[in-house]
Amino acid sequence: MTLWTRERRIIAAVAAAAALALVPPAGPARAQSPYLLYYAVAIPPLLMGYQSSCPQNEPDAICQPDERVLYTGQLSGSIGGLPIQRGTLTYRPGASKGAGGGEFALQTPAGTIQKGLILMTSDGQQVTLLFFATYLGARIQFRLTSAVKNFPGETLDAKGVAETSFAGHGDYIDAVTKGVAKLPIAARAAAIGQANGNPVLVSSYQRTSGTP
Repeated sequence: MTLWTRERRIIAAVAAAAALALVPPAGPARAQSPYLLYYAVAIPPLLMGYQSSCPQNEPDAICQPDERVLYTGQLSGSIGGLPIQRGTLTYRPGASKGAGGGEFALQTPAGTIQKGLILMTSDGQQVTLLFFATYLGARIQFRLTSAVKNFPGETLDAKGVAETSFAGHGDYIDAVTKGVAKLPIAARAAAIGQANGNPVLVSSYQRTSGTP
């Protein structure tokens, strides 16, 4: 099994586990609906490069180099009422044209996401990107769907709601408050105020999109 194949399997397995972790149990003990964070995200066309499948410390005599296409780019917008101050992503096409995966990272005034996972599927008419990560101590997953036909060569712009493992709005605000504790007073108050607006953003999106 090549390094490339192992990496793809690891990403798929971890993403599947993250998705299951957010699914509430069935039956009488079923938990309340997951707390949602509104997001509005834009991903400009990605830049293409190449990545070798050989580990850097492994001699070429042992590992035959196998270069793979690698795309990198930026991610901007907002999540949970807070602006995304910096966002990056890396995307690798899969074995078929309609699948792929990668990683992403982002920073808001309250905290960061490092080494989040991405899975991509496309039916030729629209592209869906699934994001899985940990943010402010909670699990988070969200889906970007767009009618672009040439991802990653076109801008992907999407809005929606992300499912999280926060117990509720109070839990989210507590996490944000802790995350901005070292900011100047004015910046701290602004961030908490923006985060407090998340329920309104979620309700507005659900009302206009017809999404529960």
